[in-house]
Amino acid sequence: MTTYRLIGPREFAAFSDALVRHGWQPTDFELQEDVFDPATAEVEAALGEVGVKCLKTDAVTVYRVGPGLDWLAEFENDLQKGRMRGSNAA
Repeated sequence: MTTYRLIGPREFAAFSDALVRHGWQPTDFELQEDVFDPATAEVEAALGEVGVKCLKTDAVTVYRVGPGLDWLAEFENDLQKGRMRGSNAA
């Protein structure tokens, strides 16, 4: 498994569980972290961003990660809306 700086093992497991609940497999997706430099971060609460790419559709969505931010809930909401199924992801 890839080592992440912002995403812990529990978050990764919750991410994988959300995918399976919505009919996907974890191998259908790729995660990429961007850890912010605290000296230059524009949003104080954000520690970084996680990009989620669906390898089957090439849909990509970016979520902010940090205290008070729930990227997993936003991601699952996007799955419920079918956002990762087509080109409407941003």
